[in-house]
Amino acid sequence: MKKRIIALIISSISFILLIIFLSLLLGEQFKIESCGCPKMVSQNFIILFITLSIIFIGGLVYFLLSLQINKKEKIINKNMEILYSILDNDEKNLLEFLIKNNGKINQKDLSTKIGKLKAHRTIKKLKQKKIIEITKYGKNNLVKLKRELKQELIK
Repeated sequence: MKKRIIALIISSISFILLIIFLSLLLGEQFKIESCGCPKMVSQNFIILFITLSIIFIGGLVYFLLSLQINKKEKIINKNMEILYSILDNDEKNLLEFLIKNNGKINQKDLSTKIGKLKAHRTIKKLKQKKIIEITKYGKNNLVKLKRELKQELIK
């Protein structure tokens, strides 16, 4: 949020300076002089003009892109709130275990923490809701978050 405001302020200041320098340049170009010789625009003025233009455009693009990212983050957060609201306490606990263990956990390890039957039932419910996937890992099952959820929950 602060970065976006700072980018907007810097972009606004560069735009104001850009307008001032452009008006100075145009004011010098339209002066009528008696000698009739062409005026040369100094190289420093051109470099400053280009630099201010780049700063203005860069700041504006950063501001607009950060607005889009902010909207997407709000949508994701709202979807995660909805997801948590449809889960019961056991499912939330299992989801928290998965998040703490980088999105995957052995069913055996989970069974020792919450009990075999409770772990089995909770895993079955989450699989039906398509939140997790189960893969065979030797004699044990490996419980993993779906890839899309893992990207959003584990940051």
